[in-house]
Amino acid sequence: MESLNRQIAGWAAFYQYTDYTATMFTKLDRTVFWKLGHWLARKYRRGFRSLMRDYIRAPEPGQATTWVLQGQNSRGWYGVVALRRLVTSRKGRFTWRTPTENPYILRDETRRTIESRYPVVAFAMSNT
Repeated sequence: MESLNRQIAGWAAFYQYTDYTATMFTKLDRTVFWKLGHWLARKYRRGFRSLMRDYIRAPEPGQATTWVLQGQNSRGWYGVVALRRLVTSRKGRFTWRTPTENPYILRDETRRTIESRYPVVAFAMSNT
């Protein structure tokens, strides 16, 4: 579950600036939810309905229901891990222009680049 959550978080961070992000995140959430459920049913050799009764609940009050599993994680401690939902991920505004900074690298330093103003240059060159 931890590995899957890391992959989902990475995917969400990479694709947060695409067009129709919320729509795609909703579709992917649904797909990951059901695929994980069917995989758990095969793993535990149980019926899907009984598995859903035992493992689907809200991880915290006020959050949507999802798969919540208990057990030992990669660090060796026992706890509760919930499936990450893409719908709650950050969504950036889609623009056709090139961003002034790389949105995937969070830095405080200022960039020293020269911006091209092609329409102004083309207009100046056409009048010479």
